Amino acid sequence: MDSIITISSENVPKYTNTDVSLELPIEIIIYILEFLPLSDRISASQVCRLWHMASKDLKLHSNEVVVLHDDLTRPLLVFENSLGTFLHFVFKEVELGAKLTKFWDRFCPQMRSLSMHSCDVSERTFVDILLRCSHLENLNVNGCRELLMSGRVLEQESDVLLLSKTLVKLKELSLASNRYLSDALFNRFVAITPNLEDLSLTGCQISFHTGLYKKFYPRNMSDNGIIMASESVLTFRNILQYIVSQAEKIRKLRFSRTLIDHTALSQLAEVPKLRLQALHLQYCEQLNNTGILTLTEYQQSLNELDLSLCSRITDQSLLAICRNLKNLSILNIQSCRAVTNLGVTELCNLRKLVDLNLSQCEQVTGEGIEKGLCSYVNPEFRRLYLTALPLDEKTICLIAEHLPGLTHLDLGWCFNAVTDTSIQAICQHQVWLRSLKLTRCDKVTDAGLTGMGLRTERVEQTEGNVNNEQSSVVEKEINVMPDISNEGVVHNDPLHRISLRTKAEQDIVNDAKRKKVVLQMCEDQDVGQVESGFSLIRLKGLQELDLCGCNRITDVSLKYAFSFLELRHLNLSLCQQVTHSGISDLASKNPSIETLIMSNCHNITDDGVVNFVKCLPRLKHLDLQGCSQLTDASLAAIGQNCCNLKYLDISQCSGMSLEGSERMELHLQTLHTLHKRSLISKEHLKTSDKEPKQAPPPPPSPAKFRFLLRR
Repeated sequence: MDSIITISSENVPKYTNTDVSLELPIEIIIYILEFLPLSDRISASQVCRLWHMASKDLKLHSNEVVVLHDDLTRPLLVFENSLGTFLHFVFKEVELGAKLTKFWDRFCPQMRSLSMHSCDVSERTFVDILLRCSHLENLNVNGCRELLMSGRVLEQESDVLLLSKTLVKLKELSLASNRYLSDALFNRFVAITPNLEDLSLTGCQISFHTGLYKKFYPRNMSDNGIIMASESVLTFRNILQYIVSQAEKIRKLRFSRTLIDHTALSQLAEVPKLRLQALHLQYCEQLNNTGILTLTEYQQSLNELDLSLCSRITDQSLLAICRNLKNLSILNIQSCRAVTNLGVTELCNLRKLVDLNLSQCEQVTGEGIEKGLCSYVNPEFRRLYLTALPLDEKTICLIAEHLPGLTHLDLGWCFNAVTDTSIQAICQHQVWLRSLKLTRCDKVTDAGLTGMGLRTERVEQTEGNVNNEQSSVVEKEINVMPDISNEGVVHNDPLHRISLRTKAEQDIVNDAKRKKVVLQMCEDQDVGQVESGFSLIRLKGLQELDLCGCNRITDVSLKYAFSFLELRHLNLSLCQQVTHSGISDLASKNPSIETLIMSNCHNITDDGVVNFVKCLPRLKHLDLQGCSQLTDASLAAIGQNCCNLKYLDISQCSGMSLEGSERMELHLQTLHTLHKRSLISKEHLKTSDKEPKQAPPPPPSPAKFRFLLRR
């Protein structure tokens, strides 16, 4: 077969005493690549010619998005000479003029989606681009002021007719954040999309007040008796007329960040033959319970609803949602501060729910979560966001047990809930996690992440009844770590032990001793001398981990609890006890990291940076803001090793210089964002060192000193 190519031992690793020869059909290689993310596919495509050919298969590029912004000179040259297949393009703040003619000829015929964010494009150029896109399925024209300001785009009826025949596959249209969008322009855009299913008007200035119609729609009519659409304002009545005419096709609507109220939402919900699947109403402050009640009554086919930041939504709305929208799978009520446990308890009625965001709902506590989500075991639940909720560790343990299929879990700012005990429950039950966020959860220690000093035992409890006896097995966590809380006290009198340290000082000493104990346990476990709990390593598929502000985590965790082949995003900001040693161990065991955030990690030195940049060839985003011990040696190592780096923040790194950052930029051709505020040149440093320093202020007088002591 032509599709079978022999890969000789020159193209594969040479094993000892074995000659390796592989024959794989290209279809098998394509099937393997389908399971890999983009970064892994790029690496696999460099194995040999066969794998490179397989990586060019069209089905592998269906979700890749090319983002172009700033200066397009070099990217255009690369893409015009590329043989690759690219279907999705995003342009940000660029001028789309004549210099892209070859680019449009090359990619428009196969393009599936096109997004223009704040781009400068003329009316004629816009039409010419769309006429080439016969396979376009998604069009985003967001914030393009210059295109809509004149009001002349698509004014030629011949252009509208041609585009309506060309864009027959266009299903999604976004006109978000367009200040100059009017009824006339809106009608022209929807006229070129005869099969539209998804419409977004997020952030547009839509007029919902009926009093405006008399001003902008007087009784004058055109020659054929049809009322002309206004070229000054965008009205909800005009939008509603379009939705009524396309009710059988429209499936998704987005009115986020608009002034939509209960009256408008009720009119929308009651449109005959409209069967919405998704509705986004984020940050609609005029919306209240009346509109939501009508929505849940008429649009019971909804499976996605976003009501985040709608301050007037209360339990009444949530109760109606839980009782009427039985097909709902995605619900977002983030920052709906009036929602309480009364409404959250009813979430148990949404049996198809797989994605829930309750973040920043201040009145929701563990009691509501336990009754609403933990009343039965739900292995189908996937994403749960509980940022800044007043929970306790018992609730987190119950979530871990009853939602074992979670892939995304956000517990950031849940100070009292995220402890070593709850982390152990997560490590034991949530083995499918892909994203775990523990931002500012400062009670987490090395013991919780490594499992050292913590052991879960199964205890049998017997309950006696009148007729029979029932036994149940309960998991109980046993702390086997030695007690070090009473160390460092005066032992002159065994009956009266008085510590000479303050509470803060004693906590620091105890943390240091606990770190030493956990480290010894980890070393003893390697030789099988210590039984432990559950380590973070159990989460084999972890791809994103946020430990920002978890200040009790040390190098022990990085060495013994971090070994993830798929970990791509790691945030260690404000982890003050992490040093160059732990970062070096981390990088050697997690080679897929692409985003590493270590801002204000003051114990990181040049040795750590030099070591981890050599072990992380895929690094694209690096944040070292405020790492005061780093010098130009780190910049030199970054410039020599980070060939894929796109974002770098070295602000407030007082040991670095402007000259060092400039030398580094010469080596980083891929870098497009560099933050380096507060960096100064070496010459300025020398000058400032020669300047006489001001004398310290004189000490206070004895009388003033005694006054300060009394205070």
